[in-house]
Amino acid sequence: MLSGYFLRGRRRASRRSAEGLYSYVDRPGAWMLAAFGCIVGLSLLDAWYTLDLLKRGATEANPVMKLALEVSDGAFVVIKTVITILGAGFLCLHKNWPLGRLCLVVALLGYSLLLGYHLYAQFTV
Repeated sequence: MLSGYFLRGRRRASRRSAEGLYSYVDRPGAWMLAAFGCIVGLSLLDAWYTLDLLKRGATEANPVMKLALEVSDGAFVVIKTVITILGAGFLCLHKNWPLGRLCLVVALLGYSLLLGYHLYAQFTV
């Protein structure tokens, strides 16, 4: 899955047509890096809007993030960002798996909907 040539090697696709699905590559491609960046960026926006809404009296629904908030706001952002980077990175490594691509699209859609919810909540709370 991870090689010494990750992000540096030349392999952008599988060598043989039979290896197209379920294979790893050295360079995930521009669209995959863009998807990774979008997921991390949307996650950071989610963290910022969450902290803003919490200051206005909202409550955190995620029990793991609720525990992180009890430590500090900084711990909340760091833990959320690390979890997001690991998850999005795992999905990007599995770009040649149909389920990996589906989960990546679901993550992008989910974070987009969550951002819409946050924007709505900004005007109602």
